Amino acid sequence: MRSEDAVLAAAVAQNYTVLATDGGHDLNSQSSASWSLNASGNVNMALLEDFAYVALGDAATIGKQIATSFYGLAPRYSYWNGCSTGGRQGLMLAQRYPTAYDGIMAAAPAINWASFLVAEFWPQFVMNQLGVFPPTCVSDAITAAAIQACDDIDGVVDGVISAPDLCDFDPFTTVDTRINCSGVSVGISKKDAEVANRTWEGFRSSEGSFLWYGLDKGTPLSMGASSLASTVCSTPFNCTGSPFAISSDWIRRFVLQDPSFDLTTVDHKALDRIFSLSKERYNDIISTDNPDLSAFKQAGGKMITWHGLSDTLIFPKGTEQYYKRVEEKDPSVRDFYRFFEAPGVHHCSGGVGPVPVDPLSQVVDWVENGVVPETVDALAADGRRRNLCLYPLVSVYKGGDVKDAASYRCEEGY
Repeated sequence: MRSEDAVLAAAVAQNYTVLATDGGHDLNSQSSASWSLNASGNVNMALLEDFAYVALGDAATIGKQIATSFYGLAPRYSYWNGCSTGGRQGLMLAQRYPTAYDGIMAAAPAINWASFLVAEFWPQFVMNQLGVFPPTCVSDAITAAAIQACDDIDGVVDGVISAPDLCDFDPFTTVDTRINCSGVSVGISKKDAEVANRTWEGFRSSEGSFLWYGLDKGTPLSMGASSLASTVCSTPFNCTGSPFAISSDWIRRFVLQDPSFDLTTVDHKALDRIFSLSKERYNDIISTDNPDLSAFKQAGGKMITWHGLSDTLIFPKGTEQYYKRVEEKDPSVRDFYRFFEAPGVHHCSGGVGPVPVDPLSQVVDWVENGVVPETVDALAADGRRRNLCLYPLVSVYKGGDVKDAASYRCEEGY
């Protein structure tokens, strides 16, 4: 059974009538974007708009019609549950189709699409410019040093940096450290450290100005297809860059409209231009960053977003920035939309930190019973439990069993 089918089956087992959409096209793998360009080599805007938002509204309408026809009565409540692109789709529904669903669970959302997809290429660009491609063992050693330096900020040593913003670890302190890479002794170079530093710092223009956020310290830099500073090596001394497929496809196909373009030839000013073009052409279509959720609020909708702070693909700071913009527009945002950060959690799941157990059930309880989620229940792979705190509160250890959620309190800071 495909993983997506298993998710649907689990919902059916809970007596939901379940709807899924392919977003207007068949996506069989991360790199199957052949639909992006038409025969004349131009972007297929109709299919892009289907993927961005049209299919979402259509699916909600058609799905409810089918359910009503089959059961003889309309659904009492409707819910959306998605992560990554599914998270972006949830926020798009709240923004464009505010009456489609009563409750939305939108995790690690791929919002700010036109910006962050180009920014995802930044670590690969840095490696290309420096002419160095650190093997995974080197990247992991730098990450491990950062975690060791900043692990205890929250009062407990558990392999998690709970407050990346407070972590002042300098990766250049690891230079010349010798590590074992599959039986080969390798030294961490200054350029290796610079790759990590600039990946954490985030995307900067050729003039040095901020363009987009970086990965939080403690996040794996090189983890195969699901990370941004990944490399492929025949030996620890012979590596090449391995860009994230969705990012490189976006740049080649949608921005440059040239599927065979060699991204290793891009210089800094060209990357600046790619970033600008991406936003100019596609921000209004797919970025899903409109902070005006007033129609969703007025419809009585409720929404939860959570984002892992060790997300290897989508920058948590982008989600945090969006939530702040929503709050600036509506200071009472927590009446209908709540955001939680998950330290140590990777993209949608995985990692050392506690992962949300069943946040959709908390959305349902909020919608149907008025139970406002002050925290989100979370469980780590080793059995540790810790409640995720309502942003901007943080979880502080107060003594007792470190695996017990009762040993922590949500407070304003460390």
